[in-house]
Amino acid sequence: MPHLITLNQDDDTPARREYIGSAALTYLYDRSRDSQRAGARGQDFIAFWGDAQRLAFAVCDGVSQSFYGDLAARFLGEKLVAWLAESPFPADQDAFCAALSAQLAAWQPEAEALVMAHPLRPDLPPMLRDALLRKRENGSESMFLAVLVDQAVGSFAACWMGDLRLRLFDGTGEEMPLPNAHWEMRQRWSSRVGAKNGAPQVLIMPLAGIARLMAHSDGFGSRADMLKRFTLESLNALADELLSLPTSDDLALLDVALHGAPSALIPLETPIPQRIEGEPALRWQPVAGATWYRVWLQGEGRAFTVDVNADQPPSFTLKLHGTYTCRLQALSSERAPSPLSEPIRLEAAPLPELAMAHPSEPTRLKPVVVKQTPPERVSAPPPKPPMPIPSATAPAQPFAWDFVTLIAALIAIGLAAVWYFVYMR
Repeated sequence: MPHLITLNQDDDTPARREYIGSAALTYLYDRSRDSQRAGARGQDFIAFWGDAQRLAFAVCDGVSQSFYGDLAARFLGEKLVAWLAESPFPADQDAFCAALSAQLAAWQPEAEALVMAHPLRPDLPPMLRDALLRKRENGSESMFLAVLVDQAVGSFAACWMGDLRLRLFDGTGEEMPLPNAHWEMRQRWSSRVGAKNGAPQVLIMPLAGIARLMAHSDGFGSRADMLKRFTLESLNALADELLSLPTSDDLALLDVALHGAPSALIPLETPIPQRIEGEPALRWQPVAGATWYRVWLQGEGRAFTVDVNADQPPSFTLKLHGTYTCRLQALSSERAPSPLSEPIRLEAAPLPELAMAHPSEPTRLKPVVVKQTPPERVSAPPPKPPMPIPSATAPAQPFAWDFVTLIAALIAIGLAAVWYFVYMR
């Protein structure tokens, strides 16, 4: 089972660069403004795997109108990268399309079971719950773009459904044409029926003359031309600009510079994880120069990663139920990754359903100034004495009480008259 590198869907990943063999990978993941405000997962997904000769990656875009499109995006992204990593390079485009179509159909039952087992938050309003139940019947859907680069063969193979973009650049940064490539928004993969609205698109091309391959989601819109040449700083600035727009959408980008790794990089020191007693969690001492840490997890039939920013507490809590083997790694855009730490075994019981009622806090939102008024302190009222049981001989209310009631009514009428003449005339 290839060990995939996956970017967090429930957080935002600023522009980063890391190195696999001679390739330099630059990536960015930003949830839409609405998702950040709601503390919701992003619908996009990025996964990749590589060694000195081969590199496989996928960018997926979950369909928000389907049942939790982030589910299909992650499921399909992991499946595609693992399949490409383990497969021989395809002989031709027809064979590639046939093999891919067979896999897309074979994965459908597993995905449908995943969707049917996905719990709903117990605090959902009844109307929203009913709408989600109807969506569940139609399944979770995602568009995708996946690529296998084979340096030994000297070619790459790409496949896609939907309107994600694959772009090629030469050594001068100029964009190169993609022969016979077309992008159909109607095409996607569904956990209920598999491939929808046609067969997947495939492409096999030689690597000669190609310096970079880039895959990105449609969230960049008209700003996509700014991706021809970039720095980490300019990518973050572009993401912040797009995040501020009313039409803000998820952003997912992965750029592969085939020979972009420096000849000599000093690796970071390996972090030493320690188990937190009584919890399925790890902690470690910060590593000098590290920008983020990566937790490598393997178990329950999956092998994936979770990143932890260096500006967050150096700890990790397993949020998936099951038993996982965990290793830790320190990374930086300026240094080579550290070697992996020794493995630590973590086991987590299933979380109570009520724990799902509170989504995570939104992150990386632009600050909004909100004028707040401190709430008034209200003390609890004293307990009321028991109400007397009325009797036929109960005395009438005193005249003083009727007088106070009359005065209060006159004051209310006067205030209403003042308000009318001041604001309504």
